[in-house]
Amino acid sequence: MCLPCSGVMYHDSAPNQDSKKRSTKERAIMPTPSTRSVQNAVSGGNPFATPDMSMRDEWSMNWEHEEDERDRDDIQVEQGVSGGQSSGRISTLPGTRRNTGALLATQGYVVGIEISGSGARQAVALADLNGNILYRARRPLDYVPDTEAVLELVDEMLAEATSAERLSHGRVLRVGVAVGGLVDATQGIVRTLHHAHGWDNFPLQDYFAERLNVPCIIDNNANAAALAEVKHGVGQGERIALYVGLGRGIGGGLVANERIYHGTTCTAGEIGHMLVKEDGPKCSCGGFGHLEAIVSAQAIVRRMIGLSVEYPETEAAIRRVTGARAERITAEQVFRLAVDGDAIARHIVEEVHTYLGIALANIVQLINPGMIILGGAVAQAGDVLVEPLQKRVRQLCLPAASQSLRIVKGHLGTEANIVGAVTLALQDM
Repeated sequence: MCLPCSGVMYHDSAPNQDSKKRSTKERAIMPTPSTRSVQNAVSGGNPFATPDMSMRDEWSMNWEHEEDERDRDDIQVEQGVSGGQSSGRISTLPGTRRNTGALLATQGYVVGIEISGSGARQAVALADLNGNILYRARRPLDYVPDTEAVLELVDEMLAEATSAERLSHGRVLRVGVAVGGLVDATQGIVRTLHHAHGWDNFPLQDYFAERLNVPCIIDNNANAAALAEVKHGVGQGERIALYVGLGRGIGGGLVANERIYHGTTCTAGEIGHMLVKEDGPKCSCGGFGHLEAIVSAQAIVRRMIGLSVEYPETEAAIRRVTGARAERITAEQVFRLAVDGDAIARHIVEEVHTYLGIALANIVQLINPGMIILGGAVAQAGDVLVEPLQKRVRQLCLPAASQSLRIVKGHLGTEANIVGAVTLALQDM
């Protein structure tokens, strides 16, 4: 279990003359009124709480403190509410050792949180211990928010999702967070949040653990989505699966034997920054020719709008599918225009197949996955993307590496990240 750390503290005292000197991170950790509503101590019925032996009956919790030397990395979880219980074994997170026995939970909830730098993907979900999402709150923003704005928004959604009337079978036992940026999952730190500022080395795991008084697990959103697709989506039963999120940016998550592979410094899966075209366009990271700069949804749309200026037929086609609002065109619409025969759209789509195919072929030769799952906005193009990409990868790979490989569109669609956050919360229980 990912226990709350004591390295980050908040204070509920009156502001003093030094308050203006506090950093953004320090101010963000201080409670807000909405945070107090979800903390709301014992007298008001705190929905978030760590196990207390005196409240075992109310929570239907049992703690076993017998260490199993033969199988230290497994824990037992009994699932179900009042009768008809089932049990199963769930592996712990990579790199952890369990020395405190097993947590048996029959009642309670977990919370999943999705945070993105673009402002468009902020969400909170309440789920039962089987991973069924019972309530979802989403607050998309049409601007890039700062750190405090995002955290205040999450506080509001937490208060909504965990209101007393929604918690009829116990309390929140764990929180999982899917973050659209570089995340050190072993330390619980957000290194950077893509397309946003003010998040460098932000202690997000400590932040939620301190504010909500429950264990918290954070990870990159592509890793979370990968785990969700393997556990609940199209990847069920796959031993080694690669998830590729094709959205505003591009991220990847590798799951082997139902465990996320993080790499030495938790940067495994950042395939958006693979070099695929030496003289290619500039990437958001400052490099050139990276995959993200060519095949992300943002790159596809930018290129389509830019080239349409020189081609009146394409410009007219864009206006037709967007209701005369060319700036609103999506990557999925570009693929549809390609199917309809627009020459510029076809050229852009062929580039996507070419360079995404190169990146995936290199990954296939290196790790030999059984399945590649495509998610995000670009993946909504469906077969127009998937079928030519499957052919391209097979052309570039050794037959032994690609003959049994399946490239598929994810089943969870735009919900993959928030389902992944819930799955993170349940991973170590």
